[in-house]
Amino acid sequence: MSLMEEQRAFYEEIVPEQFNRLLAEQRSASDADPNAARMLEEMQAVRTSIVVQVDAGDAGQGLVRHVYDIDRGEMRLTDQPGFAAFMILGHSLGDFPNLRRECGESLLGFLGGLAGLGEEMCLTAQRVRSLRELAGSLVFERKGPGGFAIFASFGVDSPSPEPRATIRLDEEVYARLRAGELDPQDAFLDGLIDLEGDLEMAVGLALAALSPE
Repeated sequence: MSLMEEQRAFYEEIVPEQFNRLLAEQRSASDADPNAARMLEEMQAVRTSIVVQVDAGDAGQGLVRHVYDIDRGEMRLTDQPGFAAFMILGHSLGDFPNLRRECGESLLGFLGGLAGLGEEMCLTAQRVRSLRELAGSLVFERKGPGGFAIFASFGVDSPSPEPRATIRLDEEVYARLRAGELDPQDAFLDGLIDLEGDLEMAVGLALAALSPE
């Protein structure tokens, strides 16, 4: 399978399946757990769209676009957004293998890593509101061998080509954040995460990812 085919299979098949599987697991857990039931309500309150743009210029394909509508917490692949997209993600085709390896099967994997959650991050109505309110773009870069870069835009219809902030961290720091072994605030304060540009935007992203569920 070519790299182009791999990214298509990932975004068109695996991502929606994983997202909806998480919702189904939450439904099952809510039967006997009031806290899980409240989380389910927040997940089912989500009505939004997400757009992923893969720059496949080197493969002669230009910009490959994947669009998802999330209605009542359930994701489906579509041709055009049915809601205002709260998040637009972009990366190069060449970065896809590293991104998938580091972030797992979730579109929100890089956010979960940045927030130090140590687990799959659920998309709730509160998180959508918090991320939409950022109203800007930034670059998230995992440095070093096997690294990748993601351009992420929140709460805007037409992302600016110039990000407001750039967040850079190395393999070890990212791994510790993903495992929940490192608090993101400590990582910022100890200089383990490099920040350029709008500090408020970068901190706002981490806080939005950690927003109450």
